[in-house]
Amino acid sequence: MSLAVLGAVTVLLLAGCSNASTSASTSTSNAPGVSAHEISVGAIATLSGGLAADFAPIVPGVRAYLDMVDAHGGVYGRKIVLTHALDDGTVNNAAVTRTLIQQDHVFAVVGEATAFFSGQPFLVQTGTPTFGFATQNDWSPYKNLFAAYGSVLDYATTEPFFPYLAEQLHARVASVIAYNVPQSSDECADALKGLRSHGITVGYSDLAVPYGTSLSSDVVHMKQAGVDFVVSCMDLPGNLTLSRELQQNGLTGVKQVWLDGYDLSSLRKYPSLMQNTYFLLQHVPFQATSQFPGEFPGLEQYIKVMNRYEPAYTYNEVAMEGWLSAALFVDGLRAAGPAPTQKKLIDAINHITNFTGGGLITPINWEIAHTVVTSPTCETFVEAVGETFKVVFNRGRDIWVCFPTHGTSRLEPVAPPPGSPGA
Repeated sequence: MSLAVLGAVTVLLLAGCSNASTSASTSTSNAPGVSAHEISVGAIATLSGGLAADFAPIVPGVRAYLDMVDAHGGVYGRKIVLTHALDDGTVNNAAVTRTLIQQDHVFAVVGEATAFFSGQPFLVQTGTPTFGFATQNDWSPYKNLFAAYGSVLDYATTEPFFPYLAEQLHARVASVIAYNVPQSSDECADALKGLRSHGITVGYSDLAVPYGTSLSSDVVHMKQAGVDFVVSCMDLPGNLTLSRELQQNGLTGVKQVWLDGYDLSSLRKYPSLMQNTYFLLQHVPFQATSQFPGEFPGLEQYIKVMNRYEPAYTYNEVAMEGWLSAALFVDGLRAAGPAPTQKKLIDAINHITNFTGGGLITPINWEIAHTVVTSPTCETFVEAVGETFKVVFNRGRDIWVCFPTHGTSRLEPVAPPPGSPGA
């Protein structure tokens, strides 16, 4: 998942067309959802309907992390309990948000995942700590909203990664394709800009593909232009359609980079359509534990715990967003002390400068992450090989490719920030 926007591509199209316990004597708190032995939190996600697969897995990720924490005694003697996980049905986010805050009186929303974050104004108004999956730039700049990878979606910071990949693959002529909605076309517009500004020939581009339409005309244009490298900002079904058209037109050697589709079950179902594809990820790839045994203990722990509590979701990127959300909440809760309030929690998190989710992502500096992307911005790359994915462009266990967010026009990666997993 290059940015949290990836899930939004599918959703908006469909909808619109340290884990040890903290022990101390329990202090009293008058905060909502806090009792002597428990802290009640809630989640809001699209749990039903055609969009559920894009958002519902955030809840199992949250549950698994909190189950792990509670198995080790909770935080300051209190269990952290996900007492309410509400379904917003895609269009009822504002209503269920009010229910969660006004009727259920939860301490925080840990696991917010929806295409239409209409409950955001009420969460900001009430100062409710909220953690989850940002699909648009409506989490920034609010100090009580914490998206899993930082609260800002800045597509310009991803520009260098596309020409970098093109150069690594010795591409001669590139193509860029996206749907006709901003959540798809905006990132591909910056990909297009990045390719051109670094001297990569763009033979064909289409940033206004109607969802569900045939891609045969686009592929004919790609063939006429001699394209050998394609950047796609479409969803997985669109990407699979693109691959079929490329194969039917004899373009079997074209390399592709997809911003959606890093899914092992899909690869095993469509191996012939997903060869020669590459994916940009913001986290340690799931395959890193097998490629680099012992080098990524944070990922090993994630897999072990997920396999114990929520095995159906272990290799799901949205579930990982839930895990990261719960991890940040618990880190903040520990820092807030034995008598937590919502304000103490928010203030504590906004002083965390090196959050990695226990070793899953490069450090996020929450002193600035509400308004800017932490520099350098880093991605990992995986390639579909047979029926699995392989980490590529790594330097041993250093799996990160990083570029400054501003001030350079060179395609020479810089070192990942200190504290990055594997670096």
